[in-house]
Amino acid sequence: MLRSYWTPDAREQLALDRVIGEHLPLLGVYHGGFLQAQAPLPWRHFSRELIALQLIVRIADYKFIDQKDHPLCGPVTFMHGIARRNIEEYTLYVIGLAENRRGDLGTHTVKVKSSSNLLGRHARPQNSDQIREADYIALTSLREGSNIFAYRSASTNRTLEGMSSPASMMQWMRDAGFSNVEDHVHSGWRVHGLRMKADRTNLGYNLMRPHLLKMHQRLTNGYTVMLVAADSLANMAREKDHGQSALMRILGGHFMLALSVDVRQDGAAFGLVTWGEKIEPTVEIPWSKIASWYRGFVCGQP
Repeated sequence: MLRSYWTPDAREQLALDRVIGEHLPLLGVYHGGFLQAQAPLPWRHFSRELIALQLIVRIADYKFIDQKDHPLCGPVTFMHGIARRNIEEYTLYVIGLAENRRGDLGTHTVKVKSSSNLLGRHARPQNSDQIREADYIALTSLREGSNIFAYRSASTNRTLEGMSSPASMMQWMRDAGFSNVEDHVHSGWRVHGLRMKADRTNLGYNLMRPHLLKMHQRLTNGYTVMLVAADSLANMAREKDHGQSALMRILGGHFMLALSVDVRQDGAAFGLVTWGEKIEPTVEIPWSKIASWYRGFVCGQP
């Protein structure tokens, strides 16, 4: 049924073989692969079959790697970058963590200790807002080793919450083999959200516009770009409610994978991947709002 709607390319097929095994048509069976193995998983309450199914969905389209209702935007944006670069690498990373508590990203190995709270009971998702098992494994394992504000989530009783700094995003990129990693984040820009609209329009055009042209250049040159802004920017780009308090305009920050930026006279339109969606660059965001929301980006060559 899956192949009726999706024909994997060569890289996707390699990743798919890692999950379901190599098809042996003469025998009518699959050999090897994560799904065919029988050993119990260290994630004691997780199903091998369910993780395999979720991986297949993400191989078909990496946008489905999703944080859901947890503040894991840094890890999920980084995973989008990995999966877009090499979907087999992402797949092997999740499989390695699921089976052995070790997942490789480039020359760096993410490890989960046998005593980690992450391996304990995790409520099975009951609705579309709850994080899926494959994403829980991939994202929380990465987050656990570099959380700068860690605490236990009341809704999951697991260490999920926290925040990712630009420095940690850049370190993940370097560890995973990205080259020419650059930091173009300006945390001080967040105070511009308190200015009058006319001032914000001028700042957007004169300060953020050249910065976005630099982002466009990096994207054109094949860089992976991870943009950070208030989440209202993504909500406006996908034509959702984007109202936000002055406090959140200052304190809020949301990482997302940037696919494109169209810099125009009166604003800019962004192609983004976040919250399980690929957002097309169809909505022009005016300079006054960009000045309120935009913080910058980190980037590197895959």
